[in-house]
Amino acid sequence: MKHKKYLYIIALITGIISVLLYLTNKNSTIKRDLKDFAFEDTATITKIFMVNKANKKVLLTRTPEGWIVNNKYKARSDAINLLLQTIYSVEIKSPIPTSSIPQVIKLLATRSTKVEIYTKKGKVKSYYVGDPTPTNLGTYMIMENSSTPYITHIPGFNGYLSVRYFVDEQEWRSTKIFNIPLSQLYSIHITNYFEKKEYDIHYNSANNINLKINNNAIKYFDTILIKQTIKKILLASVDSWINEVKHKIDSLKNTTPYSKISVKSVTGKTNTLVLYKMPNIKKLLNENGVPFEFDPDVLYGVINDSDLALCQYFIFDDIFIPLANMKIYK
Repeated sequence: MKHKKYLYIIALITGIISVLLYLTNKNSTIKRDLKDFAFEDTATITKIFMVNKANKKVLLTRTPEGWIVNNKYKARSDAINLLLQTIYSVEIKSPIPTSSIPQVIKLLATRSTKVEIYTKKGKVKSYYVGDPTPTNLGTYMIMENSSTPYITHIPGFNGYLSVRYFVDEQEWRSTKIFNIPLSQLYSIHITNYFEKKEYDIHYNSANNINLKINNNAIKYFDTILIKQTIKKILLASVDSWINEVKHKIDSLKNTTPYSKISVKSVTGKTNTLVLYKMPNIKKLLNENGVPFEFDPDVLYGVINDSDLALCQYFIFDDIFIPLANMKIYK
């Protein structure tokens, strides 16, 4: 009888220990999850959704053609790579002193960006990114459904991380204008209104390029310069995108363009950039102290009649001026 009693007591103690171990491990796992901001398998991420307290939001989606912003635009590869690197590398730098937790939680409640990370399996991470610490060497973050914020960082990086989680659609948008590889190029048409010339470049292959100037076929020309021109056009970028554009585009169409570039792919799709001189809003002065009539640094660029951007003379004059000075061999 005593033997059975001892076996019962041992079984009871064993059961209690098992329950305690389970609860301890469970609580430990919960605590670990609530502190684990990093997601290392970034290659499996299919989309990233971010929204701030002003309800400004952005959706970044991985597609076979690359990352897309809000299902509309190609995303900047540099910004995507930096965000993925941040998601992979972010670590907790230190806990927050108990006395400061209520203040930090209040800050996160009013000024933070919610970040949701998804794979094919669904949502794998969700946390809030807040302001930098007073030293600018850490960032306040808190996991969703947690009541404990932390100071996070990336080891070896001296700075804060909140600037990497931005939600402005235009800032995420790729600045590339034509977005086609050389292998997909069919032709380029350039109209330079400032020199009253039109150039037609028909690209068959690297060793088979046809050129027309003002609709006249040019038999002998500087093929190296034309190849450089093609490369520069396909790599051309805007300086920045401009919001609220329709009325401005309509206004620009009533003025004479500076230049126009149309790029046609082998699939038949054509993308067009029209450049317009920009008024000297900044009142920049020439060497004689007289204001320029137009801004000497930037132009307006209208892409496909729907998008407006600022473009630099530095980029486009490097295309147009060598082309205008090209020698024609007869």
